[in-house]
Amino acid sequence: MRFRKHAAWFCSLTFVCLTTVSAQTNPPVRPIIPEDNKFAALAAKLQTKNVDFDHIFQDLCQMVITNVNTNARTRLDDQVRAMFGGLWLWCRNGGTPEFQGQNDKAMHFIGGGAFEGYFDVGRSAAIIKEEVDRQDPNNYFDLDDMAATMMGARWVDIATAENTKQARAWVELWASGKDTLSRSLPKLRWGHIEPGKDAPPEKVKAVLDAITAAIVPLEVPK
Repeated sequence: MRFRKHAAWFCSLTFVCLTTVSAQTNPPVRPIIPEDNKFAALAAKLQTKNVDFDHIFQDLCQMVITNVNTNARTRLDDQVRAMFGGLWLWCRNGGTPEFQGQNDKAMHFIGGGAFEGYFDVGRSAAIIKEEVDRQDPNNYFDLDDMAATMMGARWVDIATAENTKQARAWVELWASGKDTLSRSLPKLRWGHIEPGKDAPPEKVKAVLDAITAAIVPLEVPK
């Protein structure tokens, strides 16, 4: 199912979450440029040069590592969150990434990572989004959409793990180009559920288990 048709559902939840967080803090004394915007700007710049999503993602991972190396106070997990937030902003402002040949699936991957990073609800959002879709008589519960969202959430989970050496090794792997979106993530092969019907729990679990087994962090000492 086309992600953009129902993107407002994700955006509304994002707005509520961000509004709640911002209401708890005082406004800045002077304007600042959020880290998310810096990542979004780099993605937009690369797209003008006809760089594909694989290499945009790689370059943003490199930016994460560079930022962490430049300032000892900069946290890797915060940079990863900002990276996915930046990708989301880029897509909202004309970015056209493709994942396994589809813009729709790229949006799901990015959305899953952003929701997992900022709100720890990437997997839940993946399921809820499809449960909403299947209530539309012209739509259905798309297991591949759900899987793409879960992949983004899984990627961010590893990149923001408490084992910071493992998390850094993960981001460095993608920054180096040794792992890429097109070569290193599971192929979307699960299809969709019959229109009007929900996905059986065992099917949802099977997809989640397959993704978890396929996307694994490097073994490094703590």
